[in-house]
Amino acid sequence: MKTAKLFLAGMYAHLILSVAAPLGILYLGWGGAGWNRSNGSLLLVYLLGIGLVQLLGWASAGAAVLAYRRNDMARLRAAWRTLKLGAVPFHILNFLWSVLAWGALTAASRGVFLLLVPIPIGLTWLMIIQSGVTGWLYIRCLRESGEDAAILHSVFQFIPVLDVLSVLLLLQRRGV
Repeated sequence: MKTAKLFLAGMYAHLILSVAAPLGILYLGWGGAGWNRSNGSLLLVYLLGIGLVQLLGWASAGAAVLAYRRNDMARLRAAWRTLKLGAVPFHILNFLWSVLAWGALTAASRGVFLLLVPIPIGLTWLMIIQSGVTGWLYIRCLRESGEDAAILHSVFQFIPVLDVLSVLLLLQRRGV
């Protein structure tokens, strides 16, 4: 599905903006200028990027629902593989960058920014939920077609790391 590929590309664009926006704001803020229009514009682009990725994620989930209603297992499987396996590098890099950036921000603020840490965690988990809808529907199709796929695999689609392990296990078992 094209929406799955767009969503995956949006996830990587989000990661690039997650790195570029704070570094750009730091760079633009140096020299005594403080907060200015350029910093605000960069922050706005970053926030709009987050919103766009969320829209793409829900559009991808909606396309998966439509494919499920049409019983189009091939499209669901392709989207599922694209989203879950293609996002592995994203999640690793996102985790490493988040630990580095939020660790530095929390240390620099002497713990005050620790209150904001759930925001990036929540955004990443929303992306996992959005891609998990596709996996959940594909596993549901498998079960309806008589294949042996445990209900636990459906639950794993919404849990980080276990979602990828579930995908690998099911794909290996099906020989895909």
